[in-house]
Amino acid sequence: MEFFKRYASDKVGLFFGVLLLIFYFVALTAQWITPADPFETSLSEGLQPPSAAHWLGTDQFGRDTLSRVILATQVTAKITTVALLFSLLLGVPIGMIVGYRGGLADAVVMRITDMMLIFPTIMLAIVIVVVVGPSESGVVVALGLSQLPNFIRIARSAALSVRRELYVEAAVSAGAGWPDILLRHVLHNISGPVIVKATLALPGFVLGASSLSYLGLGVQPPTPEWGQMLHEAKDFLTSAPYLIVGPAIALSIFVLSANMVGDSLNESLDPKLKGRRLKRILPRLNRKKAMS
Repeated sequence: MEFFKRYASDKVGLFFGVLLLIFYFVALTAQWITPADPFETSLSEGLQPPSAAHWLGTDQFGRDTLSRVILATQVTAKITTVALLFSLLLGVPIGMIVGYRGGLADAVVMRITDMMLIFPTIMLAIVIVVVVGPSESGVVVALGLSQLPNFIRIARSAALSVRRELYVEAAVSAGAGWPDILLRHVLHNISGPVIVKATLALPGFVLGASSLSYLGLGVQPPTPEWGQMLHEAKDFLTSAPYLIVGPAIALSIFVLSANMVGDSLNESLDPKLKGRRLKRILPRLNRKKAMS
């Protein structure tokens, strides 16, 4: 309850939290709120500028851009959420088990995660999606595996610190097995950091999915996705610059909202971090004031 009170007191975090919920509401209701059929083509209406009939104009095939941005919200939210759950539900149990049990399994898993962390996330995702194949499921697997080491390391670190606590030793003395200790003690202690990490990782998943689609390795046409729509819009920057507005704004606001919510959750779980954003902003404002 105290956590929710601290989060609610952060007006910035609350504002962006509402924005993030709106995105997911749009994603859930996309089929019913699109003003037109996102897949209906009409070459005679291609590349029309914004109007009362088409608020964001039409693309080269005459499809309503606003309807495609709304449907792309659903596609992006589904892919990134499933990929996040994939990393979370696979990485956390592995990290808890190897961290608590130790031994050869711990050494092997950590060497594998170290090798995966050597490569940039997007590069690792590209390699995986090339092997799996360019599709929605391929993007989910690629993003999930590329972020897996981060969740393994968080869960392992928490398990290492908890297993030396007195209450864990008391539980072991009372005859509790290691699965029971992991569920009752370790999982409870890492829930906060894992939630924060998952929220902070969400923008990376969104950018990764859009980057893969932009490169032609993600969601395939005619299914709309923000990165794919940006890729198509780049060919019409001079003749129809309005095509880039919808997907660019949607992508930017979603990523910003997820980042700010993650920051607010982190500050709510650790009050010592309160005001960290202000401390980051003030030096920039002072520099600009001095220059002026």
